[in-house]
Amino acid sequence: MLLYYQEITLIPDGETPAFFLMSRVFVQIHLALGNWKNQTGSQPFGISFPQYEEKSLGEKIRIFAESRELLEKLDMEGSLKRLKDYVHLTSIRKVPMNRITGYASFSRYQPDSSVKQKARRFSARHPSTSYEEALSQMKQKKEDYGKPFIHMKSLSGGQKFNLFIAKTPQAEEMRGFFSTYGLSRDASLPEFLTNDKRAAGKTSINT
Repeated sequence: MLLYYQEITLIPDGETPAFFLMSRVFVQIHLALGNWKNQTGSQPFGISFPQYEEKSLGEKIRIFAESRELLEKLDMEGSLKRLKDYVHLTSIRKVPMNRITGYASFSRYQPDSSVKQKARRFSARHPSTSYEEALSQMKQKKEDYGKPFIHMKSLSGGQKFNLFIAKTPQAEEMRGFFSTYGLSRDASLPEFLTNDKRAAGKTSINT
């Protein structure tokens, strides 16, 4: 059970919009999780977006772990040091079990895979259209994927890409493995309200 978390709140301004900040912050999270996996062989941290909407990830990120010690060793304060004027990072907190409103899985959504699946289904229903023809037609369409995304850069090859993220409500907590993005199709994370009413001003990290 993931009992502890830290919450990151973006602090955008006129020159630095939230969308840009989300990318900068998430790259640092990805680096930290990737380094952890390289050093330990596992990746025990889950990521959620409590303000997730159809076209927006919002301005908050929660990082979950089984213990306070794991989050202390991950040291997000150090990872976000260069962005301290643009983020608010809470102290490590226990998940408020009495305020959990549900559970959700946050996973990577890959549009190319979705297009291929749709092309297979279309060609199966329309024998006169081959899979290759259906795939070509669908790739030519400007599809609205209906998922929010983060601009990312590959740590290995340097290529830029959009990381689409899907949210799936779940009836209960489920265990599973997390990627180095902190995402998982199998594991679910708790959703809850907090009493933290701090204004999104330029607040120092770790309060």
